[in-house]
Amino acid sequence: MIPLLLVAFGGVAGTLVRYGIGILVPEDRPGALTANLIGVGLVSALLVLMERHGNTQLRLILLPGFCAGMTTFSAVAIQSIEPADGGFFYLATTVVLSLVIVAAVLPIARKIIPVRK
Repeated sequence: MIPLLLVAFGGVAGTLVRYGIGILVPEDRPGALTANLIGVGLVSALLVLMERHGNTQLRLILLPGFCAGMTTFSAVAIQSIEPADGGFFYLATTVVLSLVIVAAVLPIARKIIPVRK
């Protein structure tokens, strides 16, 4: 029961952040892209942090909770099915930029975050 509550707590916080991003970037595609790219970068850094210093409770709050609540794959899927409106380009942009962010953030996080002794 406790893990479920931890994920729910993180998910609520992540959803509120996603809502805030939607206010700052009100258009659907740019808003979803912004939230997802921030989420990808955050997950990349948090994976290293949790691997080196995390505990199970914090991992549950941050990864499947907060980050999953903040990112929006369903929005990507919906925005991608409109080929006349550049849906494929939007999908390709999301995937390529996400991979670039992971490739950039992981090595930086591994250099910055020390290994637990």
